[in-house]
Amino acid sequence: MADIWFFWLISYVAAAGWAYLFLRRSKRLIGYHLGMNMGMLSGGVVGLAAGIVLGAAFPQLYAEMTILATLLAILVGMLFGALVDYQTLLTGFTGGVMSGLMGPMIGVMAGHAGSLVVFASLLVYASFGLLCYSMRA
Repeated sequence: MADIWFFWLISYVAAAGWAYLFLRRSKRLIGYHLGMNMGMLSGGVVGLAAGIVLGAAFPQLYAEMTILATLLAILVGMLFGALVDYQTLLTGFTGGVMSGLMGPMIGVMAGHAGSLVVFASLLVYASFGLLCYSMRA
């Protein structure tokens, strides 16, 4: 069962990495408003989804999983925010902190988290898809 949780986490990191590489190619075209949205959205959805997965998979290690989810969300939010400037980096940091702390709470409290994990995963993939689409539009 732990393998499927690990698969979800790897897929979130892969989606974030793919979107980051796609957006990095045209970072000179990213405006301040889009950069703030990128930082908040990327850190937010990854923190929420990873927190749900980690909280549901390891409810007995709640504190450790909260720290891990928060650090992952901060890292992703800061990477996407750093594509523009330091203010958007700070926005990504803030979004990562908030969602990284909330995600494990939801994951631990959800009785059967399978459908919640699928929904959070769809949010992750749709969010990164919309971020990449916003650069094309």
